[in-house]
Amino acid sequence: MVEILEARVLNPQITLLKLKAERIAKKVQPGQFVILHQDEKAERIPLTIADSDPQEGTITVIVQAAGESTKRLCTLKTGDSIRDVVGPLGQATDFEGAQNICVIGGGVGCAIAYPSAKACHQRGAHVDLIAGFKNESLVILKEEMAAIADEFTLISDDGSTGKQGFVTDALKEKLEQGKKYDLVIA
Repeated sequence: MVEILEARVLNPQITLLKLKAERIAKKVQPGQFVILHQDEKAERIPLTIADSDPQEGTITVIVQAAGESTKRLCTLKTGDSIRDVVGPLGQATDFEGAQNICVIGGGVGCAIAYPSAKACHQRGAHVDLIAGFKNESLVILKEEMAAIADEFTLISDDGSTGKQGFVTDALKEKLEQGKKYDLVIA
C-alpha cells in the first residue's frame, strides 16, 4: 500500500496527491510518469509525476476528475492509501545543452510543464514559463511555477487572470520581442 501524505483540491476538477514512494522518488526524471492502481476494482491510471522529493521519499501527481476511476481518486484524503504505484516509466525530457528555455503548459498540462521548468531552473538555465488556463478558477500550481521561472507569464482565455489570450500568443509575443530560445517545451 502507498500512503497519501497530502490530498489537496486545486480546483473543482483537479486534485493533488503527494504519495510516499521512496524508490520512485530517487529515480524519477522530468517527463516520466507512474501508473496508479487504487484498489482491486479500479483500472490502472497513468499519471505524470508533477514533482518529487528524493530526501522526503515522495512523489506528487495531479489528477483530473474525468472518468469513474479518476473521480474516485479525487475523493481520497490525506492518510488514505492506494493499492500500488508503478514507476517511474517513460522517456525523460531531454534538456541537454539548453541554457535558454521556454516551457509552456495549459490547464492540467502544467503538471508536466512544472517539473520540466523546475529541473532546468535547478541546473542553472534561464527559464521562461508560460501557463494558460480557461479562467482564474482553474489555475493550478501558480505559486510553484512563478517561484522557479525567471519570467512567468500567466494567460487566461477570458482575461480573468493574467493576460487574456492563449499560450501561443504569449510565445509569439516573446519571439517578436527578440527572445531566442535553445529549446521550447510545450
